[in-house]
Amino acid sequence: MAEVNLDAISEYTDSSRFDSIDANTFASTDKETSSNNKADGHKTKLFTYPVARKNDSETDYFMMEIAEYQAPGLNLPAFEVEGSGAVLKGEELKKDSVITNVVGQGKDGSFALKRGANNQAFTDPMEEKKKKIKAIICLPMPRNITDSQGVQYGESSLNPIEAAGLAAGSELLQGNINSLKNAFSASLSAGNQAIQDESTQKTIAAALSGTAIGALGGNVNANQLISRASGQILNPNLELLFQGVGIRNFPFQFQFFPRNPHEGKTVMNIIRKLKTEMAPRRTAKDSNSSNGVFIRTPSVFQLTYMKGSSKHPFLNSFLPAVLSDMKVNYSASGAHSTFYDGTPTHIRMDLQFKELNPIYAEDYDNVGGVGY
Repeated sequence: MAEVNLDAISEYTDSSRFDSIDANTFASTDKETSSNNKADGHKTKLFTYPVARKNDSETDYFMMEIAEYQAPGLNLPAFEVEGSGAVLKGEELKKDSVITNVVGQGKDGSFALKRGANNQAFTDPMEEKKKKIKAIICLPMPRNITDSQGVQYGESSLNPIEAAGLAAGSELLQGNINSLKNAFSASLSAGNQAIQDESTQKTIAAALSGTAIGALGGNVNANQLISRASGQILNPNLELLFQGVGIRNFPFQFQFFPRNPHEGKTVMNIIRKLKTEMAPRRTAKDSNSSNGVFIRTPSVFQLTYMKGSSKHPFLNSFLPAVLSDMKVNYSASGAHSTFYDGTPTHIRMDLQFKELNPIYAEDYDNVGGVGY
């Protein structure tokens, strides 16, 4: 079998992560190959199933690149110091330093945190990437190729009494105690002549008392008292508001039908590699740290639907992800069946991946097909 060569994996460009992948790349199963820099001793393994796969421009398959997790880091505050014009980190400050401004360490002094998905080996130039990719796994396309997007919305209400309290709170923050009464009255009466009559005003006063009682633990609220007194409730001004974004999950199922014990060994090595890379490590990342004090984050995965030597032109793309769940059924046919050496003849593998970050509109600028 041909030795795997990382040079066969194309260099990334700004517009596309794939230029071409030599078809001979996928002729082998679980070979180790060194990167071009022989001195660095780096080994990258390539696993493919089935072993004798057809390689041409029409073949669709699923590729997983595996790399060590890189922490995005904290965007801790930095400080502008009087006289020097320098921006210093906390540990760089001197006792007599006069701080004139607090800024972030991000772009243009931003306090925004870096995205973990943008800080992984998969975005490095090819020469650097070849030193960091630990393994590449190529499998047939999974069953049920789907993607899903979701954002969170929630109902929100703000009745006139709450609006009045908001206005009053704003006046308190500004130190304008004398305008509290005016702010409260304006918030309650603006555009609503119904509260000008004396009975309704008394009802609202009772409702405010009920709110105070409720805050002290009583089982009563403003709307309950108003409804009892007048048969109406405060207008909740209900609105559907955006509340956030979610992390995408991707379940995949793969079926293995080894044709002989040799191909079964390849399947075994793929399963073992996935289990190893999703497990944390007790060994310290820093050689100066003691083993066992910390555990290291498991590896991250770049998932890609491929067509021949290029990224699939239609199907969705992925952000770097973690393998969060893995299930393997070694008797997927419903009965225990093996070759003479004990290798199962039918194996089902279910994988669950979670991306490191949510998807934002700007992410679609650099991907083709259906995007993410």
